[in-house]
Amino acid sequence: MKQLVVILISLVLAGFAVAEDVALDNPQQEARAQSLMRELRCVACENEPISQSAAPIAEDMRARVRVMIEDGASDEEVRGWFEDRYGEFVLFRPKADGVAGWLLWGGPFLLLLFGAFIGIAIARSRRAQVDPVEPEDA
Repeated sequence: MKQLVVILISLVLAGFAVAEDVALDNPQQEARAQSLMRELRCVACENEPISQSAAPIAEDMRARVRVMIEDGASDEEVRGWFEDRYGEFVLFRPKADGVAGWLLWGGPFLLLLFGAFIGIAIARSRRAQVDPVEPEDA
């Protein structure tokens, strides 16, 4: 009976065990890897970088980043590999290529300017419509 309890406890604890990320030996390479891991989106969690995600695919992605950096790949090569495999969605900072890229990065500022223009126009029209109030004689 004790063996059954020990086995059950072992299975439960194994289910909670998290695979440890093994850091690179070179501190500069590990710093690059950590920086890249903050730039890449977990494809399972979608709005979480792989550096913070506990999803199994994020663990694989972290390991792949470390292997590529250890093999001498540049940051652009690592980003390119993940983009080729998972699409531009995996990048937290998408490229600003072409008209679509400029609209993506410049669109919010254009909307802000457009909103300010409308606000100023409304304020001016309301100011022009208000009749001045004359004080009453006492």
